[in-house]
Amino acid sequence: MTRSVATYLLMLIFLSNLVSADGPADNVPSSVRRVPKLGIELTPVVREELEAGLADLQKRRDTLEHAGIPGAGDLKPDIDVCYKAVHDALTYQEFFAPNEVVKARELLQLGIDRTSAVMQGKADWPTQSGLVVRGYRSKIDGSTQPYGLVIPPGAAPPGGYRLDLWFHGRGEVLSEVNFLDERRKRAGEFSPPGTIVLHPYGRYCNANKFAGEIDVLEAIDSVKSRYKIDPDRIAVRGFSMGGASCWQFAVHYPDRWFAANPGAGFAETPKFLNVFQRESLQPTWYEKALWHMYDCTDVAENLAQCPTVAYSGELDNQKQAADVMAEALAKEGIELSHIIGPQTKHAFHPVAKVEIERRLASLAEAGRTRFPSQIRFSTYTLRYHASNWLTIDALTEHWKKARVKAEVQDRETFKIVVETENVEALTLTFPPGFAPSSATTRNALALEIKPYGQESGGEVLHPVKHPRSD
Repeated sequence: MTRSVATYLLMLIFLSNLVSADGPADNVPSSVRRVPKLGIELTPVVREELEAGLADLQKRRDTLEHAGIPGAGDLKPDIDVCYKAVHDALTYQEFFAPNEVVKARELLQLGIDRTSAVMQGKADWPTQSGLVVRGYRSKIDGSTQPYGLVIPPGAAPPGGYRLDLWFHGRGEVLSEVNFLDERRKRAGEFSPPGTIVLHPYGRYCNANKFAGEIDVLEAIDSVKSRYKIDPDRIAVRGFSMGGASCWQFAVHYPDRWFAANPGAGFAETPKFLNVFQRESLQPTWYEKALWHMYDCTDVAENLAQCPTVAYSGELDNQKQAADVMAEALAKEGIELSHIIGPQTKHAFHPVAKVEIERRLASLAEAGRTRFPSQIRFSTYTLRYHASNWLTIDALTEHWKKARVKAEVQDRETFKIVVETENVEALTLTFPPGFAPSSATTRNALALEIKPYGQESGGEVLHPVKHPRSD
């Protein structure tokens, strides 16, 4: 990631300050606090040592590049993340404490060991269990991005591993060196049996928004290409800033997960900033419009397609996130499952953890429903335009709420009733064998489209008078 992109993304961090609010003063460019802070000055001896280590690893990487070893291309990002983490920390003064030099030395050695193993045809980390750090090449800018894995012992189940994504919390000194070091030494908050846990880095601490969001999607694809994953048993989870990430992925990609498990965090803009920074906003019309891309409360009804188990400590100010989502969901006739740790601040209560795992295990056993008989989906932008068998192709007015309710009302005739608001075009897609219908004839389809919320018996728009086969 270039530094210019990094600078832009870091502006988002101030919306995710979950521990100590920065305050309105940080809205003034001339006085904004630097995040991350400038790291420590390394001694000339240490700098020369690390530069020599990087040069050595680079030489080995170049040799591997030209060796023509089968399969080496897929393993090279796992080496490159070690190089890049140390290189960037050295280049941009992102060593924040003396002990991080030790972490850098360990990463350089890991890169050297992995390069040698590939050269000798003995790369073993792709089949290791336990804690494994790996990487992939980003389609955004060609950079190598890291992620951590927790791999269960034993062979994959017949249908593939369950995959849990765990979004990390805010850490202002979470350089790639520190991230990789932690992922090599700590399993994290939850490690369910028989489950691969994916810890995406997400380009530092932007709550997996924008480039961080794409990084998560690419990390999932990378893991799927390397391990046998059950596509119907993938969950999104996280705590603190990671909880905010979880809300984001749950409402915008509700059809991809068997469950979402957000803990604390934030779910929208104005109320969050009022609580955590005592800041009353006066947004411009376009800022308010763009909040719709960010605020999960605006499209909370999408969770009708995604079972969600929220967690909050009873005494945690960040309980506000689940509370505002519960309020938004109640307006849509949906009750949020919200586990609360008694007399607990910003942490998991041990009894609550057991209950969370019990519920997630049960939801994982059932798996996601790929083609439900009913879909409820809303959006303000075609950036998020699909759920299950529904795709919105065109909006009447962008940045205005669009809603679709589609339901297979008669399985015998395959009658589908679609209610729309602010939608110009949409597509319904059922691959062979997946239509939620008992109809057997290829022409068995009746489609009705009408305005959203219209009572039955009202005017029907664009009725399909002659059933189609496509």
